[in-house]
Amino acid sequence: SECPAIVPRCMWGARPYRGTPSPLTLPLGSVYIHHTLEPGTPCRSFRACARAMRSVQRFHQDTRAWDDIGYSFLVGSDGYLYEGRGWHWVGAHTKGYNTKGFGVGFVGDFSSTLPDADSLALVRDQLVPCAVRTGRILPNYTLHGHRQLRRTLCPGNALFHEIQSWPGFQ
Repeated sequence: SECPAIVPRCMWGARPYRGTPSPLTLPLGSVYIHHTLEPGTPCRSFRACARAMRSVQRFHQDTRAWDDIGYSFLVGSDGYLYEGRGWHWVGAHTKGYNTKGFGVGFVGDFSSTLPDADSLALVRDQLVPCAVRTGRILPNYTLHGHRQLRRTLCPGNALFHEIQSWPGFQ
C-alpha cells in the first residue's frame, strides 16, 4: 500500500511553532486516536479542512497556550491527512505519552456517529502500515483511544468502539 498524501502545514496555512520543538526519537511504539470535538462537524472539502486546522491550532496556541497544534496528524473527511506536528516533533496530544506515540485526531465530534469509512481506512489501512514500513512506528505497536490514558470522553463513544477492532488495539 502506498503511503498516503499528507497536506503540509504551509498548505493549510499553519502559524509558526512557538519556541523550539523537541525532536522525537523514532520509531515510536504507539498510536493515540483522538477526535477534535470542535469543530464538531466533519470537514468535507480542502477549504473547510484547512479552516478547521487553523481553528484547532488557534485554540491550542491561544486558549491552551501550547507551542503549536497538539496533534501529530489530523484526518479530514475530504480524503486527506493533515500535518500537525508531523513525524519528527513531540506533540501535545496525550499528556504523559507525547514522546511515546503519534497523536492522530479525526476532525469532528464522533461521540454518536463515525467518521466515514474512507477516513477510517486512511488511518487504519494506509497511515499506520506505511509508518511501520518506513520505520516510524514499531511493528509491534499498540493503538489506544485517548480515554484509556486520561480522564476524557475523547475520541467519542462511536469512534472508540470502532478502533477496538483495529490492529494493535490494546
